Amino acid sequence: MNSTSTLVLASLFASAVATGATFLLRGSDAPPESPVVADLQRSLDELRVSNRALQQKVDALSSAPQPASSAGIERREASIDNSQLAAAIEAYLQRRGAGVATDAAGKNGPATPAFDLETDFAGLVGKNFWANSEGWKKAFAAGRMDEVIKKFEELAAANPKDVKAQMDLASAYMAHVQMDPSKWESSLKADQVFDKVLAIDDKHWEARFTKAMSYTFYPDFLGKKADAISHFETLVKQQEQLPPDSYQAQTYLYLGNLLEARDPARAREMWAKGAARHPDNQELAKRLGGG
Repeated sequence: MNSTSTLVLASLFASAVATGATFLLRGSDAPPESPVVADLQRSLDELRVSNRALQQKVDALSSAPQPASSAGIERREASIDNSQLAAAIEAYLQRRGAGVATDAAGKNGPATPAFDLETDFAGLVGKNFWANSEGWKKAFAAGRMDEVIKKFEELAAANPKDVKAQMDLASAYMAHVQMDPSKWESSLKADQVFDKVLAIDDKHWEARFTKAMSYTFYPDFLGKKADAISHFETLVKQQEQLPPDSYQAQTYLYLGNLLEARDPARAREMWAKGAARHPDNQELAKRLGGG
């Protein structure tokens, strides 16, 4: 498995983690120190370290002298076909010991719970994975996630201008990735749904923040950091037209983090602006040296 494949895989998986973090920031009943939040933070930290190390390897390979016979290798390396990516994903899942599909089929666990596509489905509407993890896990364990997603897709298609219907579909895609990382393509589908939501409502916070968060984990050669900065900057402008709310502090934090390497003064300005609006946010205080 080549380094580029691993980087792209980590980025795709990170979008699921980023979405979980987004949903926990707003409207979640989970306390800040809950095991769910702690596990997410560990995953985020691991992905940051992994992506940084792998990016350094790719940079080293790119700068190393190439013999004439291998002049085209790097160009082919940067263009990953489906078979390469599938192999990378399979290796990644094996290393993590992800036997999710086996467990979901009931081979290694208790009897498969029944899932009613009408009654139980209603409990998933308007609820992302973090708001109703038991409901989503029940659908997954019963082997009904494909049917659940199809039903959300049908509802979204029947209501193309309904933001709620579109966000429900994005939540279904991301829930599937949370429970089975081999469904990584659902992360890409969710990202496309977020684009549709923003086309309907340019000020939809969850959709824009999740896209920005996801892009922060992409390796530099994919060029997504600039997109992440642009989305965060848009959020800052939109938030400043609204009364401060605690979840909005994360926009200033992550925007400053992205700017730190290229423009430290502007990064600090962004953290300071966030701290002025959110004086109780400890993360912003730490970035400013006050925590």
